[in-house]
Amino acid sequence: GMSCRKGGPTKGAPRHKNSVAFKHNKHSKKTKKIESIGHDGLCPKCSSIIVWRKKYRKYKPLKAPKRCGVCQQRTIVRAYHTFCRSCSSSKQVCAKCNQHRSDWKPVEEDELDGADGGDTGSSEAGSTPQPQSEKESKASGADSDVKQGADAKQQDEGEASTEGGRREQQKERLPTRKELVRKLDDPYLKERERRTILRKLERGEHA
Repeated sequence: GMSCRKGGPTKGAPRHKNSVAFKHNKHSKKTKKIESIGHDGLCPKCSSIIVWRKKYRKYKPLKAPKRCGVCQQRTIVRAYHTFCRSCSSSKQVCAKCNQHRSDWKPVEEDELDGADGGDTGSSEAGSTPQPQSEKESKASGADSDVKQGADAKQQDEGEASTEGGRREQQKERLPTRKELVRKLDDPYLKERERRTILRKLERGEHA
C-alpha cells in the first residue's frame, strides 16, 4: 500500500496505461459475491467508480454494517456508501457523494467538458482540421528536440574544453620542492602517492 505519512509518496495517475484489461479468476467465489451486490441510488459518476472497482478487483465489501450519515443507524450494508438506502431515496441524493438528483450529470459530459478545457474561441477561430494540427505539433516537437540536442552537444563540448584547459593549467604549474617534501611528512599519505612524490624528486619534476 501507499504510505500516508507526511512527505511520503502521493497517489497520482498510473505511470503506464494497461493495454490489456484485467481478467478475474473465473471461479472465484468472492468475485461472484461482489458482482451480485447491487448499487442502485448512485449518481452516474459514483456508479462508474463502483463498476470500475468491481472490474479491476479493487472492490472491498463491508464486513459489518456501517453507520448512516443521516439517521446515524448502522444501516449501510453496501461498501463506499455514506447514506443508507432509505435515507438517500427520501432525500433524493446519491448514496455515495450525496449530490442531489437534480445536479446529476452523465459521465460522458463531464469527461468532454474536462477535455475541451474552455478553449472554444480557438476552435471557432481556426478552421484547420485536427489531424493537420497534430502533424504540425509533432513536427514542431521534433524541431525543438533537434534544437535541444544541438544545445546539449554545444554545452558538452564547452564543458570538455574547459576541463581540458584546467588539466593543461595543472600540468603547466609544477609544485615546488618544498611542497613535495611537506607532502611526504603527511602521516596519512598513501603509499602510491609517496612513491610518486619520491619519483618526482628524483627526476627533478618540480619548480
